[in-house]
Amino acid sequence: MDIKLKWTLIVIIATLLLIFFVYKINSPSTKTFTSSNGRQGEYIIYPTNNSKGILLWLHGDGAFEYENPESKEYLEGPKGIKQVAKDKNLTLVVPKTPSTQYNTWWEEGDLNSYYLIDLIQSLPNNDYLWIGGFSGGAEITSYWLIEKLKDIDIKKGGAVLFGGGGSPKVENISERIPKKNIIRGDFPIYWIVGEHDTGESKEHPFDALTASKEGEEFYRTNGWKTHITILDNYSHLLTKNNEGKYGEFLDEIIPDR
Repeated sequence: MDIKLKWTLIVIIATLLLIFFVYKINSPSTKTFTSSNGRQGEYIIYPTNNSKGILLWLHGDGAFEYENPESKEYLEGPKGIKQVAKDKNLTLVVPKTPSTQYNTWWEEGDLNSYYLIDLIQSLPNNDYLWIGGFSGGAEITSYWLIEKLKDIDIKKGGAVLFGGGGSPKVENISERIPKKNIIRGDFPIYWIVGEHDTGESKEHPFDALTASKEGEEFYRTNGWKTHITILDNYSHLLTKNNEGKYGEFLDEIIPDR
């Protein structure tokens, strides 16, 4: 074989192997994780080049986002959560509740939040953390998860709670969660909820509007930077033409790095 042709083939093969390797390490995968309290669950991870931190997305009741990752209502699409994480140089992690009895985060919420803390600790670049959650995913965040973040060396980040995120005090979970005792750096909390998300329908009986207002007031009085947005003409699901608004808000709120 001609020496020039031989080296050309070597370069082509090496290039193809490199492309395959880069594709492999940046491809989404489903993994299993067991926490220190014995809870086992699965999560989907979407790696990104030069990751600067983590975007943790917590599903609503029924785990639609986890079971339907290609749906444009949440993760997929040019304005979906996957694309936002990529644009912000964040590794997207989408866990499914480890509860074997309930397909929710908030039921067995205390145990589930310990599972999430261990999961976050197992991930690289966890010192920069953004949490996004819808409905029950927002509830576990405000009731249990934020308080437990003191167990992780988080430098900064934030939380964006859609359609929920109530007050731990109202639910007799925690009387106070002072910001200074949890995270030293910036960690703003945002609530985004529809004006008609009042729990008056049989399909969505949870009064997320009241819960969001109570949660925002609780965290604000405990020294957290908070912001609440009440969307005109929306109820529980923040979708339009079968495409979710969640990624749009995350894109606006999470700063570029």
